[in-house]
Amino acid sequence: MTPTAAARFFDAIARRYDRVYALSGDESKRRLANVLDLIHEKPRVLVLGVGTGRELSPLLDAGHAVQGLDCSAEMIAFCNRRARPIPIALGDCWSPLPFEANAFDAVLALHGTLAHPPDAESVPALVAEVARVLAPDGLFIAEVPRPEYLTRLEEEGEEERVEGRRVSPLGHDAFVHVDDVSRTSIEGRVFPMASWEEWLRPHLEPTLATLGDVEALVLGRKRNVP
Repeated sequence: MTPTAAARFFDAIARRYDRVYALSGDESKRRLANVLDLIHEKPRVLVLGVGTGRELSPLLDAGHAVQGLDCSAEMIAFCNRRARPIPIALGDCWSPLPFEANAFDAVLALHGTLAHPPDAESVPALVAEVARVLAPDGLFIAEVPRPEYLTRLEEEGEEERVEGRRVSPLGHDAFVHVDDVSRTSIEGRVFPMASWEEWLRPHLEPTLATLGDVEALVLGRKRNVP
């Protein structure tokens, strides 16, 4: 399988991800506590973009059976070194998901996982796939970039710079994330919240909320079928 642009980027930053790219400990704990509250009765959990597995311990401690999916072999290698490894499929979440229908009670796509679709059409296709693998009353939880964040960067004519990486706007709905240490980059897309609601509604009951200055929470619940 030829590595995708996302796979090449995340392979390159895998060694630095937890230190430079991940959320701060307090913010990560706060967000994950909210996720755990939402899925407390959802035993089978799929984590898209599981990465180095920073969220795994709280999920496992709460009794969830977790399956991972990630496009980066290097990220998966780091995740597999954790004390309690989980099954992880190597694959791109923008392709058909390699799982049976109704296989999971919750699907998570946390912090930036869905920020790099190959094109806009890939997002509603992913939502349909998520709905397929979710059991009735299953929950989809995603953290996605807020349009307001990109608008602010564009209006101020600034880059966001943090420890050898930077984010630069590319117009009103796209950005480029450059890792200066590994000399790799990846483009990202930002969509209006109305678009997320439109994409979810045919398959999942949507709920949208703000997480902070940079990201929003997209939540969809699969309808029970009579």
